[in-house]
Amino acid sequence: MILIGSRALALRAPQIIARRPLDFDFVCTKEEFTSWMDKNSHKVNPTKVYELPEFNKWIVEGSTNLEFEIIKPGTSAELLVNLVENDPDTIDTPFGLVPTLNTLLAIKDSHKYKKFETSRGCATWYKNAIDWHMMTMAGAQIQSEHKEFIALREKETYTHKLPVLNVSSKDFFDSNMNGVEQTFIHDDIHKAIALNDKPAYEYYLKEGSEVMTSKKKFYECSEHIRLSGIIEEAMTLALERSLISHPGVWSPDYAFRFALAKVASTICGGYFRSYCFLNLFEAIKSYPKDFFEKFQKAVENGRVRYIAK
Repeated sequence: MILIGSRALALRAPQIIARRPLDFDFVCTKEEFTSWMDKNSHKVNPTKVYELPEFNKWIVEGSTNLEFEIIKPGTSAELLVNLVENDPDTIDTPFGLVPTLNTLLAIKDSHKYKKFETSRGCATWYKNAIDWHMMTMAGAQIQSEHKEFIALREKETYTHKLPVLNVSSKDFFDSNMNGVEQTFIHDDIHKAIALNDKPAYEYYLKEGSEVMTSKKKFYECSEHIRLSGIIEEAMTLALERSLISHPGVWSPDYAFRFALAKVASTICGGYFRSYCFLNLFEAIKSYPKDFFEKFQKAVENGRVRYIAK
């Protein structure tokens, strides 16, 4: 049986994790799960035990919640067993085998772009992102032997499709607004909240494209322009999908953080998403807190135009 998640991280590197772990996450065989329940279920007073067959998991809810990922042939869990059992730095504890910090990072890395839809899901996503950044700051690294495991676990984890960029701006926005009706001209919003003389994405658009950007141009830009790019995308997303379409529900700060997490996970892909994830907390620290007021003033003076009905 292998212990993963925040409990494993607290045992392996307690200086990294500031919160008190609440749940237990195990990777084990079905026989190990059954044996554990026979011996220990009285300790957690289970109120609900159920299977999630599509995820190869059993969930135990009680005074403490537990998740058991069942090892099956051909899954990433099977690869994880081989990694952990063959690593001389794995430690054996009363809770099970605890992987090395590098292996725990590989698990975190494999779902750093996992899709979420709710506030609770966003909170979980940020918790994982914080752990990932803290682990890398502590020196954890993805090693060559982890790459096959990460690739398979990503395949098992990521079921969402990324937006198609090689289309006109109208087709892009029509297909990616998730049912949210646009009120204002999108490009006007970008111009109104731009942090520089023009929207950052205009510095790295591919020649002749209205939506698709160039990785080469992006990394030829200054760090300021690159950071501006992810901040502006998150502010525009926060405005269109939250602050305009659902007024008064979320604060501008929360709407921005939620939108930023979307940019760093499922709204974008490739190099832009990776850059956003790596610079997540710099973006939170740097974004202009008055962006909503700036947008409202731009509407009042006609710089942001309504879409003609």
